[in-house]
Amino acid sequence: MRRLGAQMMRVLVCSPNPTVSINIEAVLAAADIECEIEPEPQAFGSLLFRDPDTIGIFLALWPGSAAKMCREWRIADVRNPLFALVDEQSIIVGPSALAAALNAGADDAQPWPINGAELVARLFALQRRQRDGNPSIIQLPGCVLRPSTGELVGDTAKIHLTHQETVLLTALAARPGLIVTKAMCMLALYNGRDEAHVKIVDVFVCKLRKKIAAATGGLDVIETVWGQGFRFIPDGYAPSFSQFGQRVPG
Repeated sequence: MRRLGAQMMRVLVCSPNPTVSINIEAVLAAADIECEIEPEPQAFGSLLFRDPDTIGIFLALWPGSAAKMCREWRIADVRNPLFALVDEQSIIVGPSALAAALNAGADDAQPWPINGAELVARLFALQRRQRDGNPSIIQLPGCVLRPSTGELVGDTAKIHLTHQETVLLTALAARPGLIVTKAMCMLALYNGRDEAHVKIVDVFVCKLRKKIAAATGGLDVIETVWGQGFRFIPDGYAPSFSQFGQRVPG
């Protein structure tokens, strides 16, 4: 029976073991959750990419494979919630398999086999986080950002943002008028993982500004606060340029 007030959930399952896929499908069907099966990881990622509201469940049979698959899908700009199931034998061989999957981009990671009721409960928790943590649109001057697809949509242009660009702009927009430090930006981008130098934030901001200007007719919404970080300006502003066409810092 569908939970009161819950929206219909779609789940895509990827497993090299057909029996596992069938078992998961039966558990989800009993909970009135729409489920499809795609055994090929590449096709699995492609299907998720085309439907950002679908939750992906995948089974990893050996240590490290869960993290590897997650990393590849995230690099391919798959933004969907990912639920990694790691074969319990893998955990015996490598206890860090679950942590590695989470660090690589999984939204949840549990050993397989898993209790059916717990699986369903965790899926609904993922759905709530997806719904509550990701606004359907973010209003910018002259355009809107759709975080689920990474699209900046203006009157005359539709521009695609990468996953990292979307995460960063969403984090800034969540604190309008407040200073967001580079450390806070790094936390939003990498969730505490030491995967890049802090200067990467400046690179993302530079790329974002170019795309925002293209979508808004030249406006910017990210103000640099020197020595502190960045500030989201909801109404936007027109940046200044030198006589040589270079942007004046700020």
